[in-house]
Amino acid sequence: MKLNQESKGKVNFKLVYQTTATIAAAVAISLSLPKNVSAANLTDTSNILSADPGSDNLARQFQITLDQAVTDKIPPGTTVGIITPQGTWFGTSGVSNLATRTPVTPGDRFPIGSITKTFTAIALLKLAQEGKLSLDDSLSQWLPEIAANLSDGENVTIRQILNGTSGIYNFLDDDSPINQEILNNPLRDWQPEEIVQYAYDKPRSSSWVYPNTGFILAGMVIEKATGSNLAEEIRDRIIAPLGLNNTFFAQEEKIPGGFVNGYRDIDGNGSLDDVSAVNLSWAWAAGAMVSNTQDLSQFSKALFGGELLSQDSLNQMLTFNSTGDDGIDYGLGLYSVDFDPLIPGLGRGFGHGGDAPGHNAFMFYFPERDITVVSLQNSQPPNDVNPAIPILETLLEEGHRGNPKSVPEPSIVIGLTIVGAGKLLGYVRSRQK
Repeated sequence: MKLNQESKGKVNFKLVYQTTATIAAAVAISLSLPKNVSAANLTDTSNILSADPGSDNLARQFQITLDQAVTDKIPPGTTVGIITPQGTWFGTSGVSNLATRTPVTPGDRFPIGSITKTFTAIALLKLAQEGKLSLDDSLSQWLPEIAANLSDGENVTIRQILNGTSGIYNFLDDDSPINQEILNNPLRDWQPEEIVQYAYDKPRSSSWVYPNTGFILAGMVIEKATGSNLAEEIRDRIIAPLGLNNTFFAQEEKIPGGFVNGYRDIDGNGSLDDVSAVNLSWAWAAGAMVSNTQDLSQFSKALFGGELLSQDSLNQMLTFNSTGDDGIDYGLGLYSVDFDPLIPGLGRGFGHGGDAPGHNAFMFYFPERDITVVSLQNSQPPNDVNPAIPILETLLEEGHRGNPKSVPEPSIVIGLTIVGAGKLLGYVRSRQK
């Protein structure tokens, strides 16, 4: 599936998402990849654009823009967080529950889909930093019985399962029977070993494959290397040190109140169905986490500010590989996207999008402008809707003044932009070809 480019250079993004189960399509755009990403000097999240004399007006414009996006595109509710050198803003619009009409709050928790991959990749990189494993270890060193059942599994490395170059079959691909099985039994509690079996005896592709199966395997490697539970490792290494009090691993940790209901038009009749009860264990290390805009903003700030990883590890995370589709490259649990065709002057962004039953998520950092944006919403509409996009347009047009930041000399030139364009069979989106 190829991306269309509309008039005035505007790219028709499908929420600019890379989902738990969807491969993106893109147009080729020139992009410079830096050798290093310097630490970001982001302001304290307690400030609401306080350093900008026009902040009150800008905040009002943000809220008007957000309210209009919800009205026009009809997601039940959404929340957006923006962190800039001028300050921060967290806004909400709509409801978290259609039955009770409870308003969304900035602290509400949403499933974040494939943004989970970024957490999983960081946990593995931390283990590599500690010398507990190497990204160039073969999969058979850690999971010999699993590797033996995968085509050419003994020659797959940990790095390859993280960046999609392993060629291992995506267990959520269009032809996978797991899609129908999740639809038939959405409450089933899946085990990682059951999930990876859908890739057994499948030919290893010579092309890039979206690493849903790779990240399930990555979670299993983490557990094997530590003798611990994946959710505990992510909590001990990322969540607890950063004080992310609203971030959890669904099905493995108890989630307190403030969990937003998820909605999707399952039968295509125009009405939204509540799919909140779907068990997320089928996505596990590839997409089962829950968070909110405040925590994800802090997480992004810590990652790109050098708080979570060494510079070498961050550089490895930001080493991108071609997906074989025009305009898409993938690192270790991160994308790099040139947003200029969509929002001129914004530059490239590093981050991920996510899809979970009845929810969409978006988290990107823009080093040229020193902007972090997170948006979460509780629906999976069949139209192009991402409240972060009009908010970013408003920010650049009216609020984010001054010259763009200089960036390091490029080491690679790649063409890149993302559009998530998937079809969920009932609850799960699968790759568009």
